[in-house]
Amino acid sequence: MNRTPVVLAACATALAGTAVTAQPPSPEILVNVSWGDQIVVASGDACLDTPERIRRAVTSWRQEHGATALLWRASAYVIREFYERRRSGAFVNRYYDTVEEILRRFDPLPAARESARREGLDFLLYMTVFDHGAPEEVLYAGTTPFPWQDRATIEHPEWQTVDLEGRPHWGVIEMAFPEARRLLVDRIADYVRRFEADGVYVCTRTHSLPALHADQFGFSPPIVAEYQRRHGIDITADPRFDWRSETFRSDAPELEQWRRLRGEYLVQFHRELRRALDGRRILLGIPRGRYLGPPYGNLYLDWERLVGERLVDGIVLGPHSGKGLHPKLYVPHAGIGYLSSEDDAIGIPTRQACVASYGPLCSRHGVGLYLQGCAGAQEKRLARASPSLHGFMIGVPSGAVAGHLEWPAAWEFGRHSVHIGAQVFSEQTAAQFGGRWPRILSRYDHSEGDLYRGWEWILLPTGQLRFRVHFAEREEQPGRDLVVDTPDPFPSGRWVGVATVLDRAAGKVRIELDGVTVADATCPDLPVHA
Repeated sequence: MNRTPVVLAACATALAGTAVTAQPPSPEILVNVSWGDQIVVASGDACLDTPERIRRAVTSWRQEHGATALLWRASAYVIREFYERRRSGAFVNRYYDTVEEILRRFDPLPAARESARREGLDFLLYMTVFDHGAPEEVLYAGTTPFPWQDRATIEHPEWQTVDLEGRPHWGVIEMAFPEARRLLVDRIADYVRRFEADGVYVCTRTHSLPALHADQFGFSPPIVAEYQRRHGIDITADPRFDWRSETFRSDAPELEQWRRLRGEYLVQFHRELRRALDGRRILLGIPRGRYLGPPYGNLYLDWERLVGERLVDGIVLGPHSGKGLHPKLYVPHAGIGYLSSEDDAIGIPTRQACVASYGPLCSRHGVGLYLQGCAGAQEKRLARASPSLHGFMIGVPSGAVAGHLEWPAAWEFGRHSVHIGAQVFSEQTAAQFGGRWPRILSRYDHSEGDLYRGWEWILLPTGQLRFRVHFAEREEQPGRDLVVDTPDPFPSGRWVGVATVLDRAAGKVRIELDGVTVADATCPDLPVHA
């Protein structure tokens, strides 16, 4: 029986996040790089596991996407230095092993910083403040033993926010504890100085499990004592504060006072961080709602005070932690008391409304306003119409199709760097192919002749792998093919990591086998159809 090659995990992704126009855009573009995700999920240049790949990627982000700053996630370093790590499954084990293998070869963080400096970009560390892990018996996503936990919360479990029974919300620091704030401020300041960063991007994302109710947590002793001092009420004994009680009313003014008190300590944390960073840049990523939202609860976000006291240099609206991290544990957020939820669109203003409400105060105090997500044509029109909107934060897609990103028209996308990757297994040798030309992967649209030809991988009768990609002068016009062949027959009898790359920054089309470039050609300065 004739067997054609088998393809696993095929993907085609832009190397650098949401596509934007090739000309430098007027809005600022912050590129959010979750390095730990890239090294275990992505392939090719997007993997960011060598100095050369980091350099090429940063160049691409600047030239093709108008990047003005890199927000480089430091979680792999923080977890390695301060957390207890557990080997709790194949994926987590591979992540830990990959981090160690890369660090034996080179240090990616300084490499990224130097690449950013060469390209004239700001370099900020991306650090989280509510993501401190959990004991091993707590199941991440309801299925897997939690893979890490901050040793500080093991030694001081009381620093985490608690419910009325004293049960901690694992991994979520209660900012009312001065010692907990000092721990976070000292870590961030040390990392910013140690790695010579231009500042920090403080993100409120977390891997922590969702609360059972949006007003379940927030009863740590400092909160209880301060509320009683101000209002003469013991919130641990008053049933109006117990979400399980018949007297609980979500819209009660006493509850709102409690939510706002909790939010005051998040502002105080930023006061202390501002003093510690000696004028270095501070960006803060928060949800668009008035409250912090899932999985934390209804902690009040007093962005007016953060901006008015200029405790931050910029606010990025849109980051959140919701049902995507724990799909098996998800309960509709309206049913468990959330007043804000990005996932379920509860209390979430539109982008235009965000600009209208946040923009004037941000402009008055010289604080940048950024929106998370696409920076395509519609967003640029919004930026041009709203001088108070400084720009956008875009993410780098990993090795799977980045369906959550908002792409502009295909023709515009076709002018950008593209990485196409797959694992390929062939049981046939070159001699067994005979006169056939097996096609492995392709992206073609023959509905209108050859007007929308794209690209394909084929195995030649000689056994060589061919990458053929179609470039065109103008949209809806036939163009010409560029062909790149491997010099040797494709290996048989084993899995091979195949990547084909349109590297616009270097002006090359490359074929990589198992991460090694085996063939390349000059890439014309023309778009691809598909």
